[in-house]
Amino acid sequence: MSHAIIVQSGVIAGTGIRVYTAWEPSGLMGAHSTITTIGGKWYGKIGSNPDRAIYDHLPVGQERFDAVEAAYQAQYERAYQAIREANPTLAGDERDGEIIVREGK
Repeated sequence: MSHAIIVQSGVIAGTGIRVYTAWEPSGLMGAHSTITTIGGKWYGKIGSNPDRAIYDHLPVGQERFDAVEAAYQAQYERAYQAIREANPTLAGDERDGEIIVREGK
């Protein structure tokens, strides 16, 4: 399986909002909670699969909450980096591993 990250964007119909998303190779039953097919292969959204080993061993409470949040933020940063590498001049709002741009303004 290739380890290439694919960056895609799409417009939310009727809004003028374009959303950029980064995808990495996955599988139908992979660890990602958001999956799609690109070119007939399965990909998972970067930011939808933090490494559970980072926090699964921690008891329920603030320490676990903080570890989960940090794991997601690290994944989101990977996604933002991939999106910006593919679109160096992109300016938009970062949210949950996606970059959102209002077009036509």
